[in-house]
Amino acid sequence: MRTALRTSIVTAALAGAMLVPAAGSAFAAPAPQAVTSTKAAATQAKRVVINKHLVADMVNSATEAPSVKIFIVNEDGTTRPKTLASLDRGHTKRSVQGTVFTLTKAETAEPVLTVFENGVTTSFPLPKGKAATPAPSENDRYAGQAVSIGNGMVAVLRNKAEGPEAWIRAVGPQWKPGDDYMSRVLTMLNRQQTTAAVGGVSLKLTKADTAEPVLVVTEGGASKSYPLPKGKAAAPSSCVSEVKHVTVGAGGMTADLTMSPKGPKAFVHAEGPGDWTLTLDRSHPKGPDSYYLRIINPNSAQPVLNWKTQGGENVPIKTASFPALPKGCTFEYKVTEEQTDSAKPAAKPSSATTGVTTQTQAQTPVQAQTAVVPKGAVAAGAELPVETVADTDDSTTLAAGAGLFAIVAALGASVLRRRRNHG
Repeated sequence: MRTALRTSIVTAALAGAMLVPAAGSAFAAPAPQAVTSTKAAATQAKRVVINKHLVADMVNSATEAPSVKIFIVNEDGTTRPKTLASLDRGHTKRSVQGTVFTLTKAETAEPVLTVFENGVTTSFPLPKGKAATPAPSENDRYAGQAVSIGNGMVAVLRNKAEGPEAWIRAVGPQWKPGDDYMSRVLTMLNRQQTTAAVGGVSLKLTKADTAEPVLVVTEGGASKSYPLPKGKAAAPSSCVSEVKHVTVGAGGMTADLTMSPKGPKAFVHAEGPGDWTLTLDRSHPKGPDSYYLRIINPNSAQPVLNWKTQGGENVPIKTASFPALPKGCTFEYKVTEEQTDSAKPAAKPSSATTGVTTQTQAQTPVQAQTAVVPKGAVAAGAELPVETVADTDDSTTLAAGAGLFAIVAALGASVLRRRRNHG
């Protein structure tokens, strides 16, 4: 039995030794194929000599976007492995110790590397490749009309759906029209931010709310204007006018006048012990019967507020116009310039028609009071409206006097007849 066991172990060892080379060959065989395919997919970089100390490896093809890597060259001609600067479509500009590297026309099929050093610009075209998708167009969010404003800056002027914009970008002193301008942003002007100062110049976006804004650049007291593309005027931020404050009575009574598409509105407020408020508008243009206060021509585009202060019925009526409706806004109702009868003060009855007036007043019910009567300090300045004055003048007393006179006359005639009969 011991001999049979030894024979089995030897047989297994020989079988394993024979299998090891085969297994190793099976796992090692694919490796050379993978290496070969990787080398075939790589794009050969184009090396250019910038100067005796710098070289650039440039790549650009239909399958790879443009890229540039800058390396330092040692005194012995060897290239340092560490990259000094890298450029691509996302990073088109680098500055190292005063030397500026720029990848211009980066979005096109034929980008160019420019090197600015010691006041001189040198260009190195990249291999021809494929333009970026989508290609630059006027509809690009940041594209626009690029103009040089000096000091190595350009203003990219836009006036699209976002409104007027002036993007101030740093491009270097060698920039010229047609060069790439998608570089570092220094500041941006629009309707919310209309002024800025950068690079030694003052910037102002004038006429920003109009359809034709203008960028004004001022340096050393001299200004130059750059019109933006024509666009659309800004919509009014609010169709409610600014508040106009007027004093409409004694005791600190004031009125805040505003105009909106709904029409004029007067918010009347009195301070003091009798603190109260009242609002007049197009639907309710008249104040309380105890105080002459009303909106005249409430349906017009130029209504006015009328009021009378203390002093009596001969005190003149004072007037204040409402603010104008903001430009670009329209009224929600049909505008009429005619003064309505309800807004006109009623005339005082004449002595010739006293009897008729008295009879009419007796038949007409008294209108119910619809507003709070001023109290306290306001009461001293309260003046009865013309209509109320007409209702409470001497006409009733005259009518009563006329009736009494008729009775006395009748009694006198009776006495006279008696005297004649006894005479």
